[in-house]
Amino acid sequence: MLKQLVGIGLLLSTFTAAPSSAQDLLKKVLGETIYVPAYSRIFSHPNRSDLLAATLAVHNVNPATPLTLESVDYHDGEGKLLRRILEAPVELAPLQSKTVLIPINDTSGGVGANFLVVWTSDQPALSPIAEAIMTSGSGGPGPSFSSRGRVIERQYP
Repeated sequence: MLKQLVGIGLLLSTFTAAPSSAQDLLKKVLGETIYVPAYSRIFSHPNRSDLLAATLAVHNVNPATPLTLESVDYHDGEGKLLRRILEAPVELAPLQSKTVLIPINDTSGGVGANFLVVWTSDQPALSPIAEAIMTSGSGGPGPSFSSRGRVIERQYP
C-alpha cells in the first residue's frame, strides 16, 4: 500500500510541475506578439466539415498594470492577412478583457486560420491570456473547443 501511495505521489508531482522557462508565466515584459490558432471549420470525415464561430479573448491578468493592444490581425490558413481587427490601439485596464467574434458564416480563414495579437506596456507586465474559443452554434450538440496562444516574439525591459 505504501509503494502505491508513493507511486501516486510521484505521478501527481509530474503533472503539477512548474511551467518551463521557455514560457515562464511570471516573467514580466514590455510587450509580445502572440500567435493564436483559430478554426472556421473542422473535418469529421474526408468530405464532411462542420462550420465554427471563433471568438478571440484577450485577458489582462495584471491586477495593477494596464496593457495596450497595438494590433489584432486575422489570417487564413495560407498566412494571408484577411483583416485588421483594431482600427486603433486599445487599452486594457488591469483585469479587463477584449473579445472579437469571427461569425460562423465567415469561412474565409479555413482550417488553419489564426490571430496575431501584439500588445505593449509602459512598464513590465505579465503576459495576457490570449485564446480562441470555437463553437458550432446553438443548433444542438456540436464541437466546441479552445486553443491557447503562443508567444512568438517578446520585448524585454
